[in-house]
Amino acid sequence: MQFVKTSPAMQELHALLADPELFSSLDRHFALFIGRLAKKHKEQAALAAALVSSKTAAGNICLDLAEYAGKSLNSGRAAVQTFACPNLSDWKQQLMLSGVAGQDEGDSPLVLHRNGRLYLRRYWQYENSIIRFIEQRSNAVHKDLNYPKLCKDLKQIFPPLPAGKIDWQQIAAIAAVTRSFCIISGGPGTGKTSTVAKILALLMGQQDAATQLRILLGAPTGKAASRLQQAIADTGFLQTGSEPLHASTLHRLLGYVPNSPYFRHNAENPLNADIIVIDEVSMVDLPLLAKLMQAVPSSARLILLGDRHQLASVQPGSVLGDVCRTETLSSFSSGFCQLIKELTAYSIEAATHTHREPAPPSLQDSFVELVQSYRFTPDSNIARLSKAVKNGDEVEALAILHNSTDDSIAWSEVPAPEELAKKIHGYEGFSQLTALQQTPAPSSCFTKLENFQILCALRSGPFGMERVNTLIEQELARQDQNDASDQSDDRFAAKKTIVSCRPVMVTQNDYNLRLFNGDVGIILPDPKNPQSMRAFFKDEFKKLRDIAPSLLPGHETVFAMTVHKSQGSEFNSVLLILPDQDSPLLTRELLYTAITRAREKVEIWGSMTIFTSAVKRCIKRTSGLAEALWG
Repeated sequence: MQFVKTSPAMQELHALLADPELFSSLDRHFALFIGRLAKKHKEQAALAAALVSSKTAAGNICLDLAEYAGKSLNSGRAAVQTFACPNLSDWKQQLMLSGVAGQDEGDSPLVLHRNGRLYLRRYWQYENSIIRFIEQRSNAVHKDLNYPKLCKDLKQIFPPLPAGKIDWQQIAAIAAVTRSFCIISGGPGTGKTSTVAKILALLMGQQDAATQLRILLGAPTGKAASRLQQAIADTGFLQTGSEPLHASTLHRLLGYVPNSPYFRHNAENPLNADIIVIDEVSMVDLPLLAKLMQAVPSSARLILLGDRHQLASVQPGSVLGDVCRTETLSSFSSGFCQLIKELTAYSIEAATHTHREPAPPSLQDSFVELVQSYRFTPDSNIARLSKAVKNGDEVEALAILHNSTDDSIAWSEVPAPEELAKKIHGYEGFSQLTALQQTPAPSSCFTKLENFQILCALRSGPFGMERVNTLIEQELARQDQNDASDQSDDRFAAKKTIVSCRPVMVTQNDYNLRLFNGDVGIILPDPKNPQSMRAFFKDEFKKLRDIAPSLLPGHETVFAMTVHKSQGSEFNSVLLILPDQDSPLLTRELLYTAITRAREKVEIWGSMTIFTSAVKRCIKRTSGLAEALWG
């Protein structure tokens, strides 16, 4: 499909759109469609459509026209190497006159915000749905609470702290109990899930004995859901006669409809719940979070947990980072501060102003950040390094790497690509992977996998996850064959031509098999028939189950995994492999996420120049959430 080339400008634009380094095939065809649909200013409308499509594919919610207005797009491959974009005021006017862009409600394919942000309509609808939910639910204060009982339960559940100390977990609990919507942000080890367990105990304490609260727990991946369920169970706060809580993936929670973007639960068919808790919200993209919020009953509480400094979702949006602003977290209204004082005797100074007029003061009372880590001491090198990276302080980060006072942090220069295999095989953690092959009992293999993990910053390339997995598999297969050659039974030796223990991660949901994106399993010899293989997984109750490998949905080997895929997981020891060339994907969020996957030790292979560049670079995704909520 092509434009009717009625002008030289149209022909130039068409040539520019054909450059694959600037635009994908989807961008190009969408631009062609919008150009045909436009009544006027076809070139300007098509150009804007191509750019907003490209920006959305890159994880942004919208296009800020000001980023390109008055500038030229440059191409080294198109016949026309530059194309001038209109200035901002002209471009906005042209888009409105074209008929393909509207404002607010309507049926135009594009939506133009007054500040110059251009949206695909459905993303504008998703964003505004989230804004409305947060503003409405943040103002929904539960006035029917038994406050004397709440005050008593708070004292029982939260142990007293030394004079002058404030228990921010307790403050977060008060916010979640008294409001219909609450976000609790915090880094690893700050006690987000234990706080939620206490919140649930407080809410159960508000019910009479005959009332059973309907509680739903969810997370973006099966691994994260399992960790949430286990973490809440481990606190012991909900074991007094209550049923064990079950966590599931968000897709399963909402009722995934195969081959459809829709879910069974929505505004017309809301979830059957009084309390909904979602963990690892930093991984949740904007469309999925909007659909979740649409399915929350008007009478239910929604509690979101996450680390706002972690990597954003792979799909469009960085909702947690957008709505949790540093200046608004744990910065409360005078009314909420007074309530805190009445319930706990803590004196907290109220925020001096409302961040956006006419935003209600109660909006900021729904956002609490936990900062004290119970996993690491303040002088822990892992804690110090993650903080320096999170703050973009490359000088401090490099000082910690070079002058680590213990074995929890290690640095090594990344080798040349042809030397990578040798370095991996000589790495001390590689012996743990070798041990998997030698003790292929499912339970012990899962324990070993939780002890150590190789993380790669990139998926492909000479230092990417795919190549690292290939190098590891080749070496382990060679060792397997050497071991098999020592067997007296040549028929058995002939069968030992593949790795005998291979960890895999599911990449596609399969509801029939109860396997979901992010689930990690191990392909092992069948204990009942060692000459055949089975894929073993742990269910939500930590029980082993197995299936034939041929039945597995989409999956990939994860002796090494990408940092993105590691979100929601923790390991005793982590090896992070950075590439020898810089990439826009290398950001402080990626480094922070990788470092905080480790409980005891982090080793990084990389170049100091590349590491420094990544610490300086942060993820910037365009959206209107922060402005709409906070101004």
